[in-house]
Amino acid sequence: MTTSPSMFRTPEGQTRYFAAYAETMKLWPVEVQDFNLPTRYGTTHIHACGAENAPSLMLIHGQAISSTMWYPNVGALSQHFRVYLPDILGDMGKSIQTRPFKQPADFGDWMREVFDGLKIDRTHVAGLSYGGFIAAQTGLSLPERVHKLVLMAPASLLSLRPIFFLRMMGVLIPGLPFATKQMLIMGTAPTNAIPAIRQMFTTTDFRYSMYLPPTFTDDQLRQIRAPTLLLMGQQEVIYNYQKAIARAQKLIPNIETVLIPGAGHALNFDQPDLVNQHLLTFLGK
Repeated sequence: MTTSPSMFRTPEGQTRYFAAYAETMKLWPVEVQDFNLPTRYGTTHIHACGAENAPSLMLIHGQAISSTMWYPNVGALSQHFRVYLPDILGDMGKSIQTRPFKQPADFGDWMREVFDGLKIDRTHVAGLSYGGFIAAQTGLSLPERVHKLVLMAPASLLSLRPIFFLRMMGVLIPGLPFATKQMLIMGTAPTNAIPAIRQMFTTTDFRYSMYLPPTFTDDQLRQIRAPTLLLMGQQEVIYNYQKAIARAQKLIPNIETVLIPGAGHALNFDQPDLVNQHLLTFLGK
């Protein structure tokens, strides 16, 4: 299954992207099952790994990269959990969106249908960046179905820095080295430029239809009831990590926070062993 051709500007761009997607999947150190799950918002492509009778963990990727980004983490996590990794509808990946998300609650509705389709009654939910926003919204929309939350540099915790948008524009400069583009967006230089990450910065062929989420209000953050772990990199670029941590500690009732040294926005790439360790410790409590 592939994304609808209308999501790509050219057939050649689609071919290049999915070649990179396939190459990145070869880096996954575990056996993977794939599902195509129909929902009212479109068909969701989901990878799954780990024992089917293990506790479940929904792992949601960041914007513009797809679920392939979790290859440094799935080996350790799938030893303890049945890990489900969806491609976000409307983003790069193999999911096919037919109905747009128009408000944050729509993401909760989408996750409800995903849980139902996978026959998951209750699960841990973790996400990075845009996926962190979806994870938090799932905790708000489906509190009875979320056991614990892990939010990694989540979008919508604070407003993005204005300068971050300028950094994003810099990525569009023709001929700019990949390492420079990585530094602009992620805050750290790449140690292993896998094909899907490189594709994220070089493709001009994908037609984005992503919903831009608002910042969570104080009342919304107070309503998150699941035990929550917030992971933040010391070199975060999308907002002031100190203010983000302080806001979360003030408002989210049952939260633990961890600052990851030597990590920018892409925590799971910069410090995969530390991220895996903190997830397993927190979720195993």
